[in-house]
Amino acid sequence: MDTTFRMAQNPERRFKKLSHRKLQIHHSCASRGGGGRHRNTSLPLYKPGDAVPESGIYEVIHDADHRQAHDAVMIVGNTFPTCETCEARVRFRIVRTAPYIFQDQDFEELP
Repeated sequence: MDTTFRMAQNPERRFKKLSHRKLQIHHSCASRGGGGRHRNTSLPLYKPGDAVPESGIYEVIHDADHRQAHDAVMIVGNTFPTCETCEARVRFRIVRTAPYIFQDQDFEELP
């Protein structure tokens, strides 16, 4: 029997199938813990006080005793902050550049 025909006959089956796939994707992302697995470790590390060179998603790498690495959004023109616990030992590595929406020409706020 044609798969398309079976899904059309039972849309609930299709929903369950899609929901299961979504959970698998979510689970695989969660297993990274937002941290360093599968990251390009050859990219430069930035320290607190350095200027953010590009807006985007950065991996935040804390002291091993404090917490696991996680992702955060940083905006160009700002400086990388210190961690309340790790202080200046925290480091940042670009994961993916992404423009800040209000710096995009189609969304800039008018003065």
